Amino acid sequence: MNTAHRPILIAALLALLTTTTNAQDTPADTLRGPDVPRESRESIGTTTMNGRFTPVESRPELAAFLLVCDDPEDLAHARQLGSDRIFDLTELLIDEIETLRAITDALASDNAVYAQTLLAQLRLKHDPEMQRDPLRPALEAMLDEDQTQRFHRILSDYWRNWVAANTPEDQQNPAGEPLNRQTNQRIENRLNNQLFQADIARAYEYSLQHYRGAMTAIYEAIEPTPEQRAWIRNRIIEHIKQTRLKATNDQRQALMLEIYHMLDQDRKTKLFAYMTSVALDRN
Repeated sequence: MNTAHRPILIAALLALLTTTTNAQDTPADTLRGPDVPRESRESIGTTTMNGRFTPVESRPELAAFLLVCDDPEDLAHARQLGSDRIFDLTELLIDEIETLRAITDALASDNAVYAQTLLAQLRLKHDPEMQRDPLRPALEAMLDEDQTQRFHRILSDYWRNWVAANTPEDQQNPAGEPLNRQTNQRIENRLNNQLFQADIARAYEYSLQHYRGAMTAIYEAIEPTPEQRAWIRNRIIEHIKQTRLKATNDQRQALMLEIYHMLDQDRKTKLFAYMTSVALDRN
């Protein structure tokens, strides 16, 4: 490798593997999801004229809290709780990165059933009690008695409406709700799994997605052999496990040089050309 080219290559590779916003420093406002508008009738989620129910995009318990609480400090604390959950799930993804690899492989192979099974196992490992509203205890602690009652009612109404909207007609009673408790619990569990998957997706987006983007960009630039592709992927996974998303510049540099030196000469040339263009585009 020409030593004159080395600083350009390292700088460009580091830029590719470094997120614009560090996952550990992401402000709470970025992670909390959209604000829930304060409506005259206290409820979360919306129901259209034809009866179609649309759930909130954030955690239901957080959305309900934002509706009943009016203390700025408590609201900020609640949003931080939402951010902390994402950070906790980021740690889970790092600890279970082999499972995450299996999930992404299953999705890439159109094996959604297996991916769902792995996600359910991941949730059980993270939360053995399978809590429906994991943020609820901490949120309730900030509410007075009246606010707590309103919080409970809003949350209960939300889940009842959401479950009813997802209950097949042949399993509904005349009121449009599940026929029995078992049906209600089964549908509620399925929806709760969806919430967990959404939280996992958000944790992935703010922590690991840039690594996947970097790998994809390198793959497209150098067209590696299947063996080289597997080597790069495995080495980056090991890097994530070792550094836990807190890699120093020296550690990133060492990883990138390992990748460079592993390649054959033709692909080294392609990688250098690509990374030079990346460096120039950033200037």
